[in-house]
Amino acid sequence: MIDKIIKGMQEKKAHQLVVVDLKSIEDTICKAFVICTGNSPTHIQALADSIEETVRKEAGEKPMAIAGLRQAEWVAMD
Repeated sequence: MIDKIIKGMQEKKAHQLVVVDLKSIEDTICKAFVICTGNSPTHIQALADSIEETVRKEAGEKPMAIAGLRQAEWVAMD
């Protein structure tokens, strides 16, 4: 899944990609955080759309929740 998320980010030229591996931490709610930056609210919206589309097409998964799209200064996808 992480590879598909990164692919979605790279398709829209994300900056500063970072993967934080959380597998070694007990009782976490996720296995990793995948973080990137964008240049503008429009770029951030395009990144979120690309990630969602890539993961849906390649993994058959949809995000459970997306927060922050209203102003697109930041977006969290679960």
